[in-house]
Amino acid sequence: MNRPKVTYIVGAFDRPASLPCCLWSLKVQTDPDFEVIVADNSHTLDLQEEHRKIVDSMRDVRFSHRNTAFYPVPGWDCYWSAEWIVKNGHARGDWLCLPNDDSYYVPIFQEAMLEAATKRGWKFVYSDMLYDRRIGGRYQKLDVAPWRGAIDKTGFLIHRDAWIGFPNKASEKVASTCDGEMANELVEQRKVRHGKVPEILVVHN
Repeated sequence: MNRPKVTYIVGAFDRPASLPCCLWSLKVQTDPDFEVIVADNSHTLDLQEEHRKIVDSMRDVRFSHRNTAFYPVPGWDCYWSAEWIVKNGHARGDWLCLPNDDSYYVPIFQEAMLEAATKRGWKFVYSDMLYDRRIGGRYQKLDVAPWRGAIDKTGFLIHRDAWIGFPNKASEKVASTCDGEMANELVEQRKVRHGKVPEILVVHN
């Protein structure tokens, strides 16, 4: 199998009813060159097994399941588990995307993002999102920008050459803005070429 263009590392956590929608939205991408790794942070082996069966039900060799809940990192945290997947060589794609199980993508997400990045030489590309009720108490467009509080890890692609991991990850169960801090560092300090596809291509619940 050739190296995939994109590795999607899907953070899964104790909610198997959410996972299939996310996975099927990836399966129907118009650009088929990808792999999907479910990084499973569930608390119990029963939930882990339920997630594994969902992945198996995709009947697609591009989809796999990894138990990341019991490694010597804060397994409950999607940022730590995504980093673990990359650090340990499981992600083979040229690009990385980091959904959670409560997110889903329009079918042209990968195609549109990679087309824009290739044309413009970007290593970090993002799009607007339909975001959940954390902003203003209702679903609305998140006008994405590469800084803390204005970007979510669900809605960008980052090239492996630009990957730095997530700075200042939480060591306890608190809300984290480390995806925004990563964007800040990439753009402000490392001067990574970046840009935005001006469409709503992602929903994050």
